[in-house]
Order: sequence, then C-alpha cells, then structure tokens
Amino acid sequence: MKTGIHAKLKWLTSKKSIPEPATAPVYQEITTGWLYPQKAEALLVTPLRRQLMKIIWQRTSLPVALFKELYQRPIARFSELVQQFPASEYHHHSHPGGLLDHTLEVMAFAAKLRQRHLLPVGAAPEDQAREAEAWTAGILYAALLHDIGKIVTDIEVMTDDNQRWLPWMGPLAQPYRLRYQKNRDHRLHPAIGSLLALQILPVSALNWLAQYRELNESFLYCISGHYDNAGVLGELVQEADRASVAQFMGGNASQTLTRPASSLPEQLLSALRELVRAEFKLSNPSSGSDGWLTDDALWLISKTTADRARAWLLQQGVTSVPESNVRLFDEMQAHGLIVPTQDGKAVWSCTVTADSGWTPGRPLTLLRLAPSRIWPNSEDRPTPFSGKVIPGSTATTIATERGKADSQTAPDITAPENELSELAFSLFAPPEQEIDKHILPASTDIVDELPKVQPGQVEAETGGRENVSRQPETPRPVAVPETAQVTDTGFIDWLREGIRTYKIAVNDTLARIHMVEGKAFLVSPEIFKLYVKTTTGATGDEWKQVQKAFQKLKLHQRGNDGINIFVCEVKGPRKTRRVKGYLLNRPEDIFDEAVPEDNPYLSVVTDIQSGR
Repeated sequence: MKTGIHAKLKWLTSKKSIPEPATAPVYQEITTGWLYPQKAEALLVTPLRRQLMKIIWQRTSLPVALFKELYQRPIARFSELVQQFPASEYHHHSHPGGLLDHTLEVMAFAAKLRQRHLLPVGAAPEDQAREAEAWTAGILYAALLHDIGKIVTDIEVMTDDNQRWLPWMGPLAQPYRLRYQKNRDHRLHPAIGSLLALQILPVSALNWLAQYRELNESFLYCISGHYDNAGVLGELVQEADRASVAQFMGGNASQTLTRPASSLPEQLLSALRELVRAEFKLSNPSSGSDGWLTDDALWLISKTTADRARAWLLQQGVTSVPESNVRLFDEMQAHGLIVPTQDGKAVWSCTVTADSGWTPGRPLTLLRLAPSRIWPNSEDRPTPFSGKVIPGSTATTIATERGKADSQTAPDITAPENELSELAFSLFAPPEQEIDKHILPASTDIVDELPKVQPGQVEAETGGRENVSRQPETPRPVAVPETAQVTDTGFIDWLREGIRTYKIAVNDTLARIHMVEGKAFLVSPEIFKLYVKTTTGATGDEWKQVQKAFQKLKLHQRGNDGINIFVCEVKGPRKTRRVKGYLLNRPEDIFDEAVPEDNPYLSVVTDIQSGR
C-alpha cells in the first residue's frame, strides 16, 4: 500500500474508463472516490429534497410558474454547482450531498421565520404589503447563497483530467473527486456569495430587489458575509442556519428558532396604524365613531379595536394573535402600545360629549393611546375632536371585559392543532403565543416536523403535491363582513379563496381541511371559528350561525340516520387520535379542478350522532 506523496500522485493522475450508466443515480461512484456530475433533475429527485422544495413552495404561496422562475431555477443552478459536496468535513451534513440538503433546510427554516415579521420594519402597512414578496425573495436568496462559498474556499475539486474545477467555470461536466483544503480560513466562505450570485440568481430578480433600497442593502451585506450590517435579513438567515445545524446534530431546532422578543407588538402597532388611517371613523361630532382624538390622547373603542386588529392581522397571515381580548389588551399594555389607567388597567370607562351636544348616552369602554404611536409626525394628525372625553371608573369595565373572556367555552372536541400534531409534512409549528392555548407534546418540535437527513438515510416517498391550482400573482383580499352577514355562501367563497392563495393549509399539521377517501374533510368547529375570527375578529359563538348556514347548503355528506358529523382517525408515529368534522361529497366545490390527494394519516372511522 502506497502512502504519502505516492498516494497523492496516484489520486491526482489516475484515469478511469468505466462507461457512464444510462441513468446515473445520485451518489453513483465510478470507482472509490470518483463521482459522476448530475443534472438538477437527478439531484433534486430524492424524497427529502422534494419534500423540502414543497415546504419552500408552500411558504412562498406563489403560483407554480412564478415559483419555478424565482426559486426552482436558481435552486437547480445551485444544485448543479454543489453536486454531491458535503456541507462540512466532520461537522454537520458531512455526507455526500450534505451541502444541498443543508441549504434547502436553511431555506425552509428561513421561509418559516420570515412569516413572523412585517417587513420592512417600521414602514407603513401599504409599503409592507407592496414589498412583501421582494423581502421574502431576498431572505430566501440569501439563505440559498449563505454557504456557496465553501466550494471555493474549503473544498478542492479535481476532474478526471487532473484539472482543478472552480464554480465560475460552470457546472461540472466530467467525473470528479474532492478533498478539503488544509489550514483554510473559515471566515472567508461567507464573502464568496456575492461573487457567485450572478451564476445562480436571475438578473430580473436582482433588478427587482434593487428597487427597494433597504432590502437591497441588507441582501448585499448578507451575501457578502457582513451579517452585522444586514439587519433582520441577516438575523433570519443565521437563525435558520443554526436551526438546520441543531437538527442534524440532534439538538432542538425549535429552541434555536426562538427569538428573545416577540414580533407581535410590532405587528399590532402596524395593524392599529392601518386601521386608524384607512378604516376607522374618528371624532364624528354628530354620531358614533370608532375613536376620538384629543390634544393628548387617541381614544379607541376597546372591543371594536381588538376585533378589527385581530382580523387585519389574520388576513396578513399573522396567526399568533390571542383570541381573548383580555390577553390582547395585556399584550398591548405590556409593550407600551396603550396607556393604562391609574389603577394599572388596560381599558378605560369614559364619557364622550361633543360640543354639538351629541353624546352616546352611556359611558364607553375605550383604549387610550399616545397619538405619537399612530402618527410619529405630528403634522399628519387629523383635526382633534370638538368635545370632551372624560375618564371615569374602570372597575365595572374591566370586570365586564374579563367576564366576557372567561365565559367563552372551550371547544367540545380536541383542537386540530393537537389532533394533527404528529403529521410530519411541513413547518407548521404553532406560534409561541398559542402554546399555552394548545399545549403540544415535545414530539411536535419543529425538529420533528422538518424532514431529517442522515448519511445513508433511505427516505420514503411522500407523494408531494405536484399539480397545484392556478393562483393570481397577488392574492386578492378577503372582504371583512359584519358578524350578522357571516352566513350563506360567504363561507364557501372564503374557503375557495383561502385554499387558492394558500392562506388556508390543506393536509398539514395545523390544517382544518383534509382529503379523506376522495372527499374533503372540514374539521369542526375549528374551521368555522377560523372563518369568523379571520373575517370579523370575533372569538365568541358567532361560528354557530355560520355552521347552521353551511348545513343548509347541503354540500356535505349525511349518514344513513341523517347525521351530519363524521369521525376521522389520525394515525401519528406514536399514537392514534380522533377528530370530528364534515365530509364534502364534491371536493371540487372548494378546490375547483386541482383536488389534492388523500391525507395518508387520516381515515374515516364511523359517523356519530351530531350534537353540534
């Protein structure tokens, strides 16, 4: 056996003449240490990578054609450059193909983290809405490029003609082998991302990001390794990177993803500003209003504000809003969004009297905000109220508000968050703010929900959803009806729109809609509660009215004895549970032509006597 310089010379000069197979499988070696270059189609076909691609697509909520252009093609270019390279020599993802696996995981985690933020931070809601997709792209592109520099600074790749390959030479076209460079600078590889960006990202996408200065600067800093100047974009990519590493090393990715401070206060402030600016009627001198602006305070009707803010945030995809108004007020007060009473309470009882003589006739329960919170520039404030808002006693008010919250009954069935917690198809872990409401076992950590990769692991095909419904490039807003109008076909229209724009999950961990035995299964009463909460912000018994109206449409299957509710069994890896709901005979009623396949974890058990 030759060692030392003789072995190195043989490694560099040995020629191989084995013919290439007709379909070269991933990890196919010519002989020991030599690998065939693969096309993107072969590299991305493994069940793990297909599943990660599906998660990324679901989180971006884009039409298929647009997803292919913005993400799938760059990922394909990336995969052909990194081939079967490991992500590290001895640390995480050190198996063949580990760099591609790790990068897709980081993109999936980054897509999850991005949904917790309204970006750019501190911008007007209309600007955040306009720039939302661009920020998502910037974050995912930065995640895609975060470790690409390793194929230059860490790894030496030699082709079978004894030539060193470098990524700016284009994708590998000859058999190759690799080795790690000794005494490499571990701080250098993050800076190479900007050098290779043009080889991976479309010019049209880079032009798109360049339209938004703050985003473009953060993106350029991030792909150049200057995370300290990359702002929230850099923070998200680093958090996603740590989560992927923690998962591979057997750690808790959920703890890695936990931020020290919740972004809910920031989201609530954006909601309040948008509602006051575009929807609320203020300081009406002759009739009712949603609020009154005085010289030193903005007074808003407490329940209206809570319900409308909750509905607005849900429509923006923010699912971490407390259902209880008392908890929502506590959240506002804890973060200084509202001014408390002298007794430290959130809600004030006030008498409102206009100079014109108008008065509501009774004290009102109001929230007090500093005007500077809503209008940082004092010149933007509207004309103050011509009248007086006089604070009074708060004891009755607070007792009433808390009584209303406490009187809300718990669901009669186990919430779907618990029932479906062990499905492993996506990153649908509940937000931190909901954990105390739906206590989940430790097995539901995001670690369990993101597919794990180990060297030599054989993955089972997951049957990813390949054919998807057509979607508009910009999801259409869902109208916000009054509580009394939440009936009839409005619920069905909301289902169709939510499914089509991927605001309503299907066949996933927290989904209220599943496919079972060729029929659509609506988890009850959670799907009706979600509709009312999303469209009106209400969290009481209004859902019962919607459920009755839905039953009158006669779209659901009825049992032989006339019952409406069916039971499905949910089979997880460690336990089996049951969940109730309606079966739709024609899933096309809500899915149009793109009906998904059955959820393999659910099966219809039996029908039960409907008491709901």
